Amino acid sequence: MHSNFLTHLKSGKSLNILGINSGTSADGIDMALCRFATGKPRIISCATRPFGHRLTARIISAGEPNFNNGVEWLRLDAELGEILGENARRFINRAARLDIRIDLIAVHGQTVRHLPDNTSHRITYQVGDAARVARITGLPVITDFRRSDIAAGGEGAPLSPILHEALFRHRSLWRAIVNIGGISNVTVLPPFGSKSRPFAADCGPGNMLTDRAVQNLYGKAYDRGGKIALSGGSRPDVVRKFLADPYFLRKPPKSTGREYFGEPYLEKVMRQLGKASPEDIVATLTEITVGAMADFLSGFCPRVEEIYLCGGGAHNKAILGRLRSIIPNVRVSTTTDLKYDPDYLEALLWAYLAWRFMKRQPVSARGYTGAKKPYIPGRLCLP
Repeated sequence: MHSNFLTHLKSGKSLNILGINSGTSADGIDMALCRFATGKPRIISCATRPFGHRLTARIISAGEPNFNNGVEWLRLDAELGEILGENARRFINRAARLDIRIDLIAVHGQTVRHLPDNTSHRITYQVGDAARVARITGLPVITDFRRSDIAAGGEGAPLSPILHEALFRHRSLWRAIVNIGGISNVTVLPPFGSKSRPFAADCGPGNMLTDRAVQNLYGKAYDRGGKIALSGGSRPDVVRKFLADPYFLRKPPKSTGREYFGEPYLEKVMRQLGKASPEDIVATLTEITVGAMADFLSGFCPRVEEIYLCGGGAHNKAILGRLRSIIPNVRVSTTTDLKYDPDYLEALLWAYLAWRFMKRQPVSARGYTGAKKPYIPGRLCLP
């Protein structure tokens, strides 16, 4: 039965894949139903579901570098598997009422540990049991995309550049796609025909530091639209000090996470800021985030002509405005201008990798993650 089912999926001319993403901010899940037929994939329906403050706090705590409670990781794996499965089931039922079929699901899970520099073995671990998602929905699930990359000799991140290259590479313009989630990553896309090859890296913190500061200082989830940062003034001396961090000076490919830019890192910045006002603290943290992006682009892609932002940080006017002022004479916008919703590109990414899995099409991520050879991304869980 399973063999016939998979043969049907592999041979189908089109596939509708539900991509589910839970990013480093750990505030909820994004779901995007993506159609793969001729041409580029497109998102035909999407939804966001929040986790709730208590679950978000547990996930963030479980991702901090000093957290070592394996039993809690296993609990989160089971609980998130149930949550992802139930949300996917409801999404599938709504799609069915509109006579839209869903063929399979792509689940990233929630990263709670990412150690690309581990001296013995590179490690990445995402919670959110895909087997439970398959059982609840009755559909096959593709998961473990980052472990596939590590098995091929990569760092497991960033993976979004694989999709950026497929969607956004231009015939004549140098482009950079900046994905701003909890961590920021930059994809540099030379034009087709260029002797240069696309490359990417995690350039530093995205919303991670500002989100945590805003939660502590204001009791809000995040700095909506960058309004708090825009009302304050950054401390240039503190910004310069932290932009000299060794991570920012490393050449790509490189990846990072909460293990590096988590609570202890934020506490170091806060100590340097002393009695600064809350709005100045948020402005300074935002400037560190923007400075890391700008330094990466000027250092590794001085020829960039267009910059497009995606992820939650694409809505932050403080980030958008500062990038435009730091990097003049370059178009800075969001992927909305390229006909793709910046909020759902990562959910589309997992769907895209699942499509590559089903079609047995290897991905080549050497310039993004350092993977030593092409590989088929993901692992299959059957219902």
